[in-house]
Amino acid sequence: MTNWFGTLKRNRLLKLLALLLAIAFWFAVSGEERTETSLNMNLEMVNLNRNLMVTSEIPSAIQVRVVGSRSIVNNLSQSRLTQTMDLGGYKSGRHTFSLGPNSFSLPRGVQVVRIQPNPITLTLAATITRTLPIKPVLENNPAEGYELVSINTRPAQVTVKGPSTELAELKFISTLPIDLSFLKEPTVIATDLDFKNLHLALKDPVPILADLQIGPKTLTRTFSGIPVLTDLKAAKVSPTQVTLTIKGPWPLVHDLKTEDLKPRVDTRNLTPGRHRLTVSVDLPGGVSLVRSRPATVTVTLAKSP
Repeated sequence: MTNWFGTLKRNRLLKLLALLLAIAFWFAVSGEERTETSLNMNLEMVNLNRNLMVTSEIPSAIQVRVVGSRSIVNNLSQSRLTQTMDLGGYKSGRHTFSLGPNSFSLPRGVQVVRIQPNPITLTLAATITRTLPIKPVLENNPAEGYELVSINTRPAQVTVKGPSTELAELKFISTLPIDLSFLKEPTVIATDLDFKNLHLALKDPVPILADLQIGPKTLTRTFSGIPVLTDLKAAKVSPTQVTLTIKGPWPLVHDLKTEDLKPRVDTRNLTPGRHRLTVSVDLPGGVSLVRSRPATVTVTLAKSP
């Protein structure tokens, strides 16, 4: 008891000054103009069992209407506020959480007058994991004359976690639509999985890449009335023209013109007389001759006078 009185007697001036400051602050706060405002608080779920997940809609924030001194309320309005909801110990099923004034850690003198939404109802569901293949979903077509040769995803499959009622019957996981518009060459596109309205999540988040093999289509064209060339001006050819059908990569064949084609017969080292010769034609790499009509022509070489 003596020590207690001794402590009380020491530093009397400082203790008295602290008391006066506290009283002055109390009067200042209590006498300050009061105001009312709404506070947006982010809602954070904690301690949820790892084998459970929330399958109902979760409000991203709750709105709390409060009344208090203007300075304190203004400070709260400018702060990032979070309200935690402890889900520890809860099992699968539907649970309702009622919020009251004592649910929030607010400064003294601040009163809660309304909470929205309230109560908050959550549905917890037991989860399972499954490894499923990824199915790429495509939209639109490559550039004119090009086609999709093959497509693979990296990874080819993923392990997904979700409610057993949603995962049990799934055969694959689709990607978001991959746009092929205007593609002309092999490319890699980053995409994502389309969980639609299902409550699914990757067990181990990884980037999803689509390897697209784009190549030219094969185009076949027919050119008529192409003159047959010879090595000798004196050689007479019958018929003088042929019809050529060629095929190859779309860009090369599409851009070919009649004057680019030069069918010919080899008249070198021929003796005078009539000869039946096969028509040949030089073509760009990758382009081939399907047929020549006719395939052979008659070449006549006159005897030298």
